[in-house]
Amino acid sequence: MKRHDKPDKIEELPIENSIWHSKTAWQVTIFMGLQSLVFYVLVAWLPEMLIQKGFTAEQAGYLLSMMQLFLLPFTFIIPIIAGRVKRQSKIAINTSILMCLGISGLFINNTIIIGIAFIGISGGCAFGLSMMFFNLKTRNAREGAELSGMAQSIGYLLAAIGPTLFGFMHDMTHNWNVSLIILIVTAILLGGFGFFAGEDNYIN
Repeated sequence: MKRHDKPDKIEELPIENSIWHSKTAWQVTIFMGLQSLVFYVLVAWLPEMLIQKGFTAEQAGYLLSMMQLFLLPFTFIIPIIAGRVKRQSKIAINTSILMCLGISGLFINNTIIIGIAFIGISGGCAFGLSMMFFNLKTRNAREGAELSGMAQSIGYLLAAIGPTLFGFMHDMTHNWNVSLIILIVTAILLGGFGFFAGEDNYIN
């Protein structure tokens, strides 16, 4: 069945074909959670991090806004690109690399601005791709709704851990380096799960 062929009647899936037993569904779910985790961590802690690095509160606010400004267009561009290719694995890997470079840029004051730009671009790519997976990895509206419900509920629950863990590591180490390294590892995992989720397959 082609992606655009949507059956008029949607039958109930048997229990053994439940979305919770689908490896692809879990890959999409974890990809969704990891990209949300990175975004919410940076929204919560980036201004504080920048202030401790010598930026004023006003400058920190502008840089956070800049990150989200770079993010917005790619949330619309990436779904268009992803929908035109059979495999989205390369998009996921490139997104992960760009995100790692962006987070690495936060270690040094001279590279913070370009790092934030990279984070915004990669964050927009990751979010747009995660939303597109709900359509690309399912055959009909029912499966799409189930995958969306699973990925967003578990994904955002996973993301909720991020800001707390990030702040806890800062309090334990009294610097941001360990927290940023954890965020880089998260970005690498994002690329791994995105790579497998982006293969030419469906849930169930």
